Amino acid sequence: MANEKHFCTCNETTCKLHPTNHDMGCDPCIRKNLNKGEMPGCFFHLISDDTSELKEFTIDSFVKFYLDHKKSKTQ
Repeated sequence: MANEKHFCTCNETTCKLHPTNHDMGCDPCIRKNLNKGEMPGCFFHLISDDTSELKEFTIDSFVKFYLDHKKSKTQ
């Protein structure tokens, strides 16, 4: 998978865990995030392309981000 197009929405292509930099898919990234109690950036990007306001990628911040952006889309 190295250097092949991958569906990953993460813009951090210089990250050693990015799927385009090895042949193990998303597993290393997801494993790292789960160990840290975080959500992968791609989950946030499903909700909004603009994640610049985020200070952390914790599960709690994901829930808040989701609820905040869901409200603004439906109102």
